[in-house]
Amino acid sequence: AFNRKEVKDHGEGGNIVGAPLAGKVFIVDDVITAGTAVKEAHAIIAATGAEVAGLVISLDRQEVGSDSRSAVQELEQSLRIPVTSIVELEDLIDLLEESPEYEEFLDPVLQYRQKYGINS
Repeated sequence: AFNRKEVKDHGEGGNIVGAPLAGKVFIVDDVITAGTAVKEAHAIIAATGAEVAGLVISLDRQEVGSDSRSAVQELEQSLRIPVTSIVELEDLIDLLEESPEYEEFLDPVLQYRQKYGINS
């Protein structure tokens, strides 16, 4: 299922498309910035009586959140759910350091980590 940005009054209608939400549900997202979309999805799922079992994200950019924790750590603790990432920024940096064909991307990614990363 996925969360529509606005409620539709045609087709399937509502703000959720897909299978009915029931039992344990995982939220899947690409990346986390402030966690707003995840918090909205969590509220929608909880309102149906289903339980959020966790969050899976494709890339953990390991960005600083609103305090000294990462944005992902903030979500884990505020929503009390496990967050699993397929790839972390450090994995991407390791790949770029080891792959001459991608070396042009290393410096911009390192600059990004320096500016936004939890290790800044």
